Amino acid sequence: MPKQIQTTEPLPQLLLVEDSHTTHALLTKYLGRNYQLIQANDGVEAWKLLNSDREFDLVITDVHMPNMSGHQLLVKIRKSDDIRHKNLPVIVMTSAEDNVDRNLAFLNGANDFLIKPLDEMELQARIKVHYRLSRTIRELEASKRALAAQVTTDSLTKLKNRRAFFENGGTALELAQLKKSELSVILLDIDYFKKINDTFGHQAGDEALTLVGSILTQMTRPEDTVSRIGGEEFAILLPGVNRLGAAVMAERIRATIEGEKFVSENKIVPITVSIGIASYAVDYSDSIDHLLGAADKRLYLAKKSGRNRICVNDEGRSSFA
Repeated sequence: MPKQIQTTEPLPQLLLVEDSHTTHALLTKYLGRNYQLIQANDGVEAWKLLNSDREFDLVITDVHMPNMSGHQLLVKIRKSDDIRHKNLPVIVMTSAEDNVDRNLAFLNGANDFLIKPLDEMELQARIKVHYRLSRTIRELEASKRALAAQVTTDSLTKLKNRRAFFENGGTALELAQLKKSELSVILLDIDYFKKINDTFGHQAGDEALTLVGSILTQMTRPEDTVSRIGGEEFAILLPGVNRLGAAVMAERIRATIEGEKFVSENKIVPITVSIGIASYAVDYSDSIDHLLGAADKRLYLAKKSGRNRICVNDEGRSSFA
């Protein structure tokens, strides 16, 4: 009978902020079997660790330490812009008679406190409760991010969808108007897409859409917004790019897609695109919808002129000559 290989989950990481080696040794003895303790000698060291790549599930901190006290560390955690810090459970250690520090800790956002000298059973119980709370909050945040991504992401290509394009476009246009900077839109459509579906099947059509989306992602910058805004239509938002720059990029995209050897079920499927371009500085658009409309008009002219080409103006030209 084959031997089963047991895999062990990594231990949850607790950040212990304490300059006492005795307390560190005691907490390691009590918690070391179920948790990994990472020690920081003061608040400064703890803050550096919190902003590293480590994922802490809980912080246990003493109050009185050199350089940065537990109170100061707690304030920094709760005022942080990082959601990981804001939701991180923090337990403060105080002495039995230290009501002032205990009350101040709660005012600064502490989740709980422990009384020194530490009782092992109480310590285990409190850590367990707050660790579970930490994991629940993290899972809820992950679910929230996933749902937000679904609302703005095209399920097939994983690009931004029409809603995200208009949200990002509205923001980009406001910024262009405020700073008097450039903004361009590229609108492209896969030529004869219905023929691809009818001849090679809908699976080939889906693969073609995914391929085009992948090419657009590879050929654009991180600050650009690449979206599938409907059917076989894609739009690219180009902040800081003028009409000439958009035309150069559009022609590179057109040529790259035309030269791509796309094979579906051992059959070569030819793919070309038609492209329309609009720019804020040239078209004087007062809304992202108007700018997209100008690009759509030129996309129509590109198709009318024979497809597999770009159009930069209302005369149907593909260059500025």
